[in-house]
Amino acid sequence: MNALWDFYISYEPAMRTFVGLGAVSSLVLFIQMIVILIGGSDLDFDLGEVGEGGATGIFSIRSIGSFFTGFGWTGAMFLQNGHSVGVATLAATLVGSLILAGFLGLMSWLHNFKSDGTVNYKNAVGNVGSVYIPIPPKRKGMGQIQVEVQGRLSVVNAVSDSEEKIENRTAVRVVSLVDSRTLLVVTLEEEASKEKKLSHTELQE
Repeated sequence: MNALWDFYISYEPAMRTFVGLGAVSSLVLFIQMIVILIGGSDLDFDLGEVGEGGATGIFSIRSIGSFFTGFGWTGAMFLQNGHSVGVATLAATLVGSLILAGFLGLMSWLHNFKSDGTVNYKNAVGNVGSVYIPIPPKRKGMGQIQVEVQGRLSVVNAVSDSEEKIENRTAVRVVSLVDSRTLLVVTLEEEASKEKKLSHTELQE
């Protein structure tokens, strides 16, 4: 390990940066792949949002990892071949962007492929799930939740009538089906609060 570290720090700063980004990103993607293959939970999550409808996936750990894997190793390869830092950075950015675009296109295709199957999301009504992409308030945009549908954990589009945005990893219950691919959800906290108020009203009557 010490020999590997000594070899790494012997690089020029630019080469260390490219190699470091490529190595770390590759390791993150490898760990995610192993966890998914052994049947564990998906370690991916979004780091930001785009517009009212929430994040589009471009800021997820996996998306960022795919970009920097291509960016880092491409930049290192160009420097190794004698190109300047500027040329290496430009080439790294182009390759990283192409890999990211390909990754997002693949994820979109897989999502549509799964959605076009025999899954009936009405079967998710009543189930408890977890927010995967934050859900804007008052149906002002769309987020996503992870919920069991027909015995399989799925990521499904979701909206809410809540007054406030529902943050990532919040527990929610599916209330109804808005359309064939979108669920209406309510937080368990809000659901419990409504039930408590209803019980209190009934007692007063």
